[in-house]
Amino acid sequence: MGVDDEREPKPSALPLAFNSVFDPSNPIGFIESAFNFASRMGADIFDDDTPDDKMENKILSLLEDIKKRKREKKEESSSSSEDAEKKRLRTPEADDPLPPNKNNGLDMENYSWSQTLGDITVKVPVPFGTKTKLVICDIKNKSLRVGVKGQPLLIDGELFAAVKVSESCWTLEDHETVSILLPKCKQWEWWKSLVKGDPGIDTGRCLPGVRRLDGLGYEAERHMRKLLFDYGQKCKGLPTSEDCPEVLQKFIADHPYLNLPRSK
Repeated sequence: MGVDDEREPKPSALPLAFNSVFDPSNPIGFIESAFNFASRMGADIFDDDTPDDKMENKILSLLEDIKKRKREKKEESSSSSEDAEKKRLRTPEADDPLPPNKNNGLDMENYSWSQTLGDITVKVPVPFGTKTKLVICDIKNKSLRVGVKGQPLLIDGELFAAVKVSESCWTLEDHETVSILLPKCKQWEWWKSLVKGDPGIDTGRCLPGVRRLDGLGYEAERHMRKLLFDYGQKCKGLPTSEDCPEVLQKFIADHPYLNLPRSK
């Protein structure tokens, strides 16, 4: 009886099912489950004549697919972050004018510029020891090109407004800085930028200077300085000499050397 029991066929096992679910946070665990399942199933999961290394190729292909999905997900997340950053950082010239420097201009990466109501001054650093003959400074009515021969141009673009070419000039200071003077065609107009497309400044915060008033004559000079004072007050949203004469009187007391006329 014992012998007969041994000869009785054992019931065949039910087909195995692969129930593992891919978890992006644990791809290695999924691979291990796939290996275990393949080892239990043997060669039945492949064709009868499939080489042993084909199982490895399938697993590697699966692993590569997992890496690809993770890479795509990371790129999608990075792209979303870049879009959000672009929305946060708007173009300064169009939306958020920058405050001007102390000379009513702006300090850029390759140069700095300043202005009065009459002219523009540009300072362009160049490699120390640069000779004048190597400097490129092409001044035109509405464009400016500055650089050193054999190197990329430091300024190359359309000017914010027209300049007087015949009165413009440039010099090389200490063999390391190109200094350029550009008289404006339209006097009494503040420039937002030196070159179109560069970040712009808030011209409402520019302060008119008192340069080049010596040759106007005594009375004209005093009157012009008063106009400049009132203009500066208006730009800052403060009362002018007409609105509040005491303001001008205090300013005269603090700055007697400016020779301002007293209000009547």
